[in-house]
Amino acid sequence: MRKVFGSVFPIVSIFLLLWIEQGMHVSYIWKTGAKAVLFLVVPFLLFRATRFAFLRFRETDGRSILIAIGIGFTIMLAIIGTFLFLKTNIDLDALIRDLTLSGITPSVFPFIALYILFGNSMMEEFFFRGILPDLFGGTRLRFILPPLFFAIYHIAIFLPWFSPPILALAVAGLWAGGLIFQWANEKSKTILPSWIIHLFADFGILIIGVYILYFY
Repeated sequence: MRKVFGSVFPIVSIFLLLWIEQGMHVSYIWKTGAKAVLFLVVPFLLFRATRFAFLRFRETDGRSILIAIGIGFTIMLAIIGTFLFLKTNIDLDALIRDLTLSGITPSVFPFIALYILFGNSMMEEFFFRGILPDLFGGTRLRFILPPLFFAIYHIAIFLPWFSPPILALAVAGLWAGGLIFQWANEKSKTILPSWIIHLFADFGILIIGVYILYFY
């Protein structure tokens, strides 16, 4: 039953969130609120009896943290390098229009960047690397489905911006990234290592955002 629920629950949550984000064309603040409800508040209420052992950051060993920093820095450089290499295949004008419609402008970007770096990344880690793997227990599904859901969620957001080949590459990259995130947490059984990697990855994306919003 937990495995079935673990498969259905994220699909419903992701599609609801994507409908709000892509179908309703609401501002970024409303999208953020919806994400907080579906990725944080609802799971917290449903599973609070588990006491969320994956949030016990003090139990994270130092080696896992150092490895996470190294992996995160490498991924950050890879993200920036990939963008520079594939920049001509990305519809930057469509991306800027989409950001503007969502209320993301140069004047508010610094505040949104702080939220993305610390708030958004923690919500996603809580949901994709904390709640979902716990639902699948010690089965191999915990290494397959949560990273897949992570990739699907992000790719659906990027649909208007990239060509099909780039989208396929992004799916593969995000799925692989999700696997790396999950693997990084295995020894410590907390989400701190993957959150560190996530911070580096988001920082790389935000650097690209700075270029697009201020220098493109």
